[in-house]
Amino acid sequence: MATASSKAACTTVRGPLEKAIAGLITLVGVASSSTVEAELVNARAEASTRLVNLEAVANRVAGEQTDRTLRKKFQVLTMAAGRKDVEVRSIKPKLEYAEAIVKVASDTGDLESAVDKLEPTCGRYW
Repeated sequence: MATASSKAACTTVRGPLEKAIAGLITLVGVASSSTVEAELVNARAEASTRLVNLEAVANRVAGEQTDRTLRKKFQVLTMAAGRKDVEVRSIKPKLEYAEAIVKVASDTGDLESAVDKLEPTCGRYW
């Protein structure tokens, strides 16, 4: 059973999580179809910003948890967002690297796994 604290934690993370995923989806779309490098630069920067924000929010929420299990689950989300940001930023935002950007931005397995771990507690609030 989720407590008021876990409800607040889940709802706090929901917005940044949705925005981070939307940023990755947008990055995939832009990298797949753009012929203008500036669009790719902007989409990559926006996706990175959203991932950094998710990482920060999840980290803050994890620190606020008294339940060690739930804290650990939010820490997993923090790490997944951080790793994805590093992966996204590791590829230069150049048109010749668009295929690699699509591959990296499309691979959301770590984020999905982190969300799956939170689903039993947060699912009803998401």
